[in-house]
Amino acid sequence: MAPWERLNPHLLRHFLAVSRTGSLTAAAQQLHCVPSNVSARLRQLEEQLDVELFQRQAQRLHLTEAGKRLLPHAENLEQVCRQAWASVQSDLWAGDVCLGSMETTAAVRLPEVLAAFHQEAPRVNLTLITGTSADLIEEVLAGRMNAALIGGPYQHPRLISELLWPEELVLVLPVGLSPALLGQVPVTLLGFPNGCHYRARLERWCEQQALHVAARQSYGSIDAILAGIAGGMGIGLLPRSLLQAHPRARLVAWHAIDPVLADAPTMLVRSRDVAVPPALQRLLEVLCRATRADDPLQTA
Repeated sequence: MAPWERLNPHLLRHFLAVSRTGSLTAAAQQLHCVPSNVSARLRQLEEQLDVELFQRQAQRLHLTEAGKRLLPHAENLEQVCRQAWASVQSDLWAGDVCLGSMETTAAVRLPEVLAAFHQEAPRVNLTLITGTSADLIEEVLAGRMNAALIGGPYQHPRLISELLWPEELVLVLPVGLSPALLGQVPVTLLGFPNGCHYRARLERWCEQQALHVAARQSYGSIDAILAGIAGGMGIGLLPRSLLQAHPRARLVAWHAIDPVLADAPTMLVRSRDVAVPPALQRLLEVLCRATRADDPLQTA
C-alpha cells in the first residue's frame, strides 16, 4: 500500500474545523463532539502525514507551512463530497447554495432575483452573505461560498469572472456642499470597511484630487453611510443605481466623477476547478435573465 492510501479523508473534516476556528473547543462545537475527540483525530492525521499541521500561538492554533499547503486540498475534497451528494438526489434543484454579495448589490439588484429563484427552486436552502469584495473572493477561493457578486473589473487564475451589471459610481455629498469646496478643508471618508472595492475607488479619487483626508469611518450598512453623509460627517462613493432606488438618497447630493473611476461593473465569480451543482446552475440562469432584463439593448 502506498503511503497516501493510508490517509483517512474523514480526518480532514476535523482539520478544516480547527483551521477555520483556531480552537479545539470551537471546532468540537462545530463538529458536535468533545475537544478530546478533535485532538485525537488531529494527532492521527499528523501521524498519517508525518508532519505537524498546527502550532499554538497566543491561545490559538495556527497552521504550519505544511498545514497551509494541505488546506486547499482539504477544502476541495469537502466541496467534491457536497457535489457528489447533490448529484444523486432525486430533486436536483434542492440542497444548499451559498451566495456572497456586496451590500449595495444585495439591496438594489437581488431582491427580485432571489424571489424569482425561490419560485423556481423552492427546495433550495439559499444563504446570502454580504461583505466586502476582498472578503467574498477569499470565501469563494476557500470553497466556503459557491459564488459571489463583487466589484470589478476583476480576474483571478482560479476563478471564472462574469460581468453581470454595469455600475456607475458617483460622489455622494451633504446637500449644499459643492465638490469645488472639498479641496479647501480636510474631509472625512465614509464607506464600507477595508476590502470594499468602492472604498478603494474613493481613496484613489481623493488622491487624484489632492484632497486632505482627515479621517476614515467604516460602516457595515448603506443606511448608516447615507445618514452620516446627510448629517454632514463626510463624503462617500456609491453606485448611481443605489441612489436612484434608496429612500434616504433624497437627503444627500451626488455628482458624476471621472468615468475611469466611475466604471465599476458588478462581477460574478466562482471557482474554475469546481463543477457547478444543479441548484447553483439554476441560480446563475436566473441571474443572467435579470441582467438581460436590466439591459435595454438585450431586451429590445
